[in-house]
Amino acid sequence: MELTHVATPPDAVIERAVRAGPGELLWLGAEPFEVRCEPRQATGLLKIVAVAEGEGVVAQGGHRAILREGTFAWVQSDAPFELTMSRGRRLLLRLPLSAVQQRHPGVDLRTAVTRGEEHAGERVVAGLLRQILRESSSLSERDCMAAVGVVLEAIGMCGRAPELPRARVERALADIELRLGDPALQPTDIARAQGVSRRYLDGVMAEQLGSSLATHIRRRRLERAASELSTRPDDTVSEVAARWGFRDASHFTRLFRGHFATTPAAYRRAALDGAGAGSGGRAGDTASRPRVSSTTE
Repeated sequence: MELTHVATPPDAVIERAVRAGPGELLWLGAEPFEVRCEPRQATGLLKIVAVAEGEGVVAQGGHRAILREGTFAWVQSDAPFELTMSRGRRLLLRLPLSAVQQRHPGVDLRTAVTRGEEHAGERVVAGLLRQILRESSSLSERDCMAAVGVVLEAIGMCGRAPELPRARVERALADIELRLGDPALQPTDIARAQGVSRRYLDGVMAEQLGSSLATHIRRRRLERAASELSTRPDDTVSEVAARWGFRDASHFTRLFRGHFATTPAAYRRAALDGAGAGSGGRAGDTASRPRVSSTTE
């Protein structure tokens, strides 16, 4: 990309600027330019750089976004950044970062990431910015104020901030606990509720807990069933098994033996005998249970 203008600060390439409510709209000149910005003081602004014609590159915080027609990127005003643009039409919208975060908590505000191509909501925001850019000469200050308000609301349609793996696992575990009693519960149901693929969630689960979704669900069902075998002596083994998603009693017995190194019936007898012997623990307490094998599956 051939550069004909090196500008510092960015105001040197601004064609029109309109303060509009909490934000400010700036139409940038059509000539190619490169901006290297080193903030001298904190302003707390979030900048949206949008391109309607031409292309560019924005870099900040070790990230680098390629800006093509119909795309945009966030830029933080309080950190150094570089913006390089070819000949074309582009818009800069400045908004208080705190206003965006308060209005739309959880929105992905990572800087120097190309937006407006894959995510449907971000394509809508890109379209709004592109139209505002093209209507520069027709928009009054009142129009600009309304436009900024519309964009601020539309930001809520953008993608959500990526969740840390541990937080996602904790959400998945909580969901599993709530739905363990559903015989129809499948690992894909948990992944779908998280908005991710089963393959991805299996990988995160394996990394954090050392087991897959299916393995964890099966283990927790067996543990719940074991607890009820100890505390509900009037229910048959088959009834307890069915309540925790095991419709085939023989299959349940095989899985139970693999996990606890004993049969469900023997586990129940040992637990009830321990309670009846007056050992000080109630039925189902760990002290009155048979020794659990180290083999989990």
